[in-house]
Amino acid sequence: MKLLSYSKALYSSWLYYSPDRVLFDAGESVSSIMGNKSFAVEKVFLSHGHTDHIAGLVSLINIRNNAMGDKRKPLTIYYPRNNFHVSELMNYLYKTNSNINYSLDWIPLQDGDEVHLFGEKGSRSARSIVAFATEHSRREISLGYNVVERRERLKPEFRDKSQEEIREIAESRGRGEITEPYWQNLFTYGGDSVPLNPEAVSGTEVLCHDTTFLKEKDRKQYKHATIREAIRVGKEAGVKKKMICMHVSTRYKDNYREIAEKVISEEDPPFDVEVIPPGKIFREY
Repeated sequence: MKLLSYSKALYSSWLYYSPDRVLFDAGESVSSIMGNKSFAVEKVFLSHGHTDHIAGLVSLINIRNNAMGDKRKPLTIYYPRNNFHVSELMNYLYKTNSNINYSLDWIPLQDGDEVHLFGEKGSRSARSIVAFATEHSRREISLGYNVVERRERLKPEFRDKSQEEIREIAESRGRGEITEPYWQNLFTYGGDSVPLNPEAVSGTEVLCHDTTFLKEKDRKQYKHATIREAIRVGKEAGVKKKMICMHVSTRYKDNYREIAEKVISEEDPPFDVEVIPPGKIFREY
């Protein structure tokens, strides 16, 4: 399983990215649905501090301390620096959990900060998570996150040469002479946000975007995003594989597929679009 998620706008949102054992947000029900997989989580990245995205931390932290599993495995929670709601929850959890058996760390992040996941820094296939600024509401500091991997590609001056020429140059000069490193966005989580800045998520393989409103007319204020806006962000950003639509309003619970497919057909994106049904568990293998 690559992804496990639950999203119901205003109630609870979270997504578990299993390749790197990372949990994005921690809304209510996260530990109930994940069960013993709660012990697999190594890092939690919070997009912002609203209740539907952080309330599940209370049970997650307690479950890892009391249920059947590795009670000594450390847990690190990353959150937007100076976010008042997260700071208040942190204080509450410290006061009510004096006997935690494992290392629990809280680390603030801001736009551009990088968290190393694995592989030696600067080495091929090293992987990190990089935070980027998002806009949720005027008073709520929020972040999105890119899972990035270091890769190599041919330098521009060698791209028109034949495979045989490239092989000969690599053998005589060394591979380092013909390649250059670059960082590839593998997966992007945007949280609840107005349309993301396409430059911040450029070239990502999978974009997870807020699509609270499937119909433009249903949004009364400039908050969250519509599915049409999200698809256009994906097109401008050059999404390579898929866009996952999260945080869909429950007003669409009976007809979300019909409405979404109409917009997708009109926009005709060059990538797949998948909608997480409001209030339903989503799994991708």
